[in-house]
Amino acid sequence: MKVLRVIARYVVGIVFIVSGFLKGVDPVGTSLKVKEYFHAFMGMDPGHWALWIAIALCTVEFLTGVCVLKVIKFRFFSGLALLMCIFFAGVTFFSAYTGKVSDCGCFGDVIHLDPWPSFYKNLVLLVLTAFLFSQRKRARPIAGQFWEWAFMLGYAAFIVGVGLYSMRNLPPADLSDFKPGRDLFKGDSTSMVRYKTEMIYTKDGITRKFSLNNLPDSSWKYVETISTVIDGSEKMASVMPFLLKDSNGEDVTQSVLKNEGPLVFVSFYDPESIGPEDLGKLKNLGDSLNSQGSSGLIDALASSSLGARVYVLSAMTPEETAASLKPISDAIEKEDISDVFSASYGEKGLPFKIVYGDFKTVITFNRSNGGATYVNRGIIVKKWSSAKYTNRKIISSISSDPMLQTARSTEKSRLFLIISVAVIIGMVIIIRFISKALYKTVRHSVERIDEIGS
Repeated sequence: MKVLRVIARYVVGIVFIVSGFLKGVDPVGTSLKVKEYFHAFMGMDPGHWALWIAIALCTVEFLTGVCVLKVIKFRFFSGLALLMCIFFAGVTFFSAYTGKVSDCGCFGDVIHLDPWPSFYKNLVLLVLTAFLFSQRKRARPIAGQFWEWAFMLGYAAFIVGVGLYSMRNLPPADLSDFKPGRDLFKGDSTSMVRYKTEMIYTKDGITRKFSLNNLPDSSWKYVETISTVIDGSEKMASVMPFLLKDSNGEDVTQSVLKNEGPLVFVSFYDPESIGPEDLGKLKNLGDSLNSQGSSGLIDALASSSLGARVYVLSAMTPEETAASLKPISDAIEKEDISDVFSASYGEKGLPFKIVYGDFKTVITFNRSNGGATYVNRGIIVKKWSSAKYTNRKIISSISSDPMLQTARSTEKSRLFLIISVAVIIGMVIIIRFISKALYKTVRHSVERIDEIGS
């Protein structure tokens, strides 16, 4: 039984740790899956709460795995693991039976499992956690109360810190369908799949879908954009397709990507969190890359000889996008320097063009609202969050070897993932044995002192 307990504890603990960590590295991506489940099971949108629900879920899952593996508060966490497995088994069975959720999202974007394999995986974990729960009274602590709480708070702070870091910056390991190195021209049979884009609006408690060519008046409140398959199947494509539309709903993907020069996409998917700083950086970026002069180093690098183009990739409606970008239009008009942009390819005097995608595409393309993505000849080269990108960084990147940068970005993600998971599991196991040895030594010493005193 002892051997079985050890095996079950290691399997359950490592699965929970890896699952919680991989989702915690990308909380924005996890929030998408949370929204998908809310839509499928309750027909509602948790809104901004989805992000905090995702962080809480990752924290609880990661901490449960650590505590089960290290035997910390084992009676409580073995019960919590059992409840979670019952819940996950029920959710995945319903998903598999109804087909409402195609990917469980158990391991973020690293491992994609269909509902039935995910359900079978949860059944195995359910059996193991039930066994551990039945054996909970045989567990021996490895540390005193103080150190148990210290370990718990430390690991909880770690995973929350990773999530908050990824929210402000970008996931240190980009494993999404639009990771650096992705060839946007190649969709792996996506040409056989056709999508329909619809806008979701709400008014007076009523929610309705509208097409791009038939949008409601301003009294309706925009909720989100959804693309659904109308011909073929998403399973025909191994990666998410990259579809761009203009303000009239026409497909402009190929015409945009066929530009031989560098492309810089600035993603906007949440109008409420677009601030003056984001708009100022966007305008400055457009000004720099469209500069016709070469008076300085930056101007020389950013001159039209680079052939760089800036696009706003919006998940909002054309009306909301125009309203969000209005401060830039006003600034250009007040400066009375429209002649600077007279030779620009921009729309209505703006130093950039605007293209549209559905919400999932835009937020997967760059997790940061206002973040920038550099694409060269259809290949994603590098990404920056809204808090990290500057004109100098982007221009320097455009002026460097794109293949070398892509290789570095890919290798950086891979190394971070491998090293992080190895270090986390290694430290958990090592600290467990050290803590257990110290706890036994201290307890034995205290008992010996009590015997001598008696």
